[in-house]
Amino acid sequence: MKFIITESKLQKAALLWMNNNFSPDQLEVFEHPDYPNSIYYKKNGIVVMGKDEKNKQFWFDYDKIWSFFQSFFSMKYKEIQGVLKIWLEEAFKLKGYTPPVPQTDTGSHRWKRLSN
Repeated sequence: MKFIITESKLQKAALLWMNNNFSPDQLEVFEHPDYPNSIYYKKNGIVVMGKDEKNKQFWFDYDKIWSFFQSFFSMKYKEIQGVLKIWLEEAFKLKGYTPPVPQTDTGSHRWKRLSN
């Protein structure tokens, strides 16, 4: 089922979904010695986000987050990136971090390994 809503309402709905499902108080911070410049965030034992402090990038799991915006909200890459950038500023107080193109192969495999 898809809903037709205006851009500002779409953005508010997407931000609300992120806050309800991935607020910082729901996440466990995790560091890995193989990736000293990165901080990972787990929900229910599964890595769902990663922050690269050196390159000021913040990754979001494709299957759990990015694809939901595509399928449920019918959002395109730039729209998703914009919402996630706002969410990072509001939820994590991170300015200047960019959500890169989601990695559906190598990145997610690395995260799955870190989740174990």
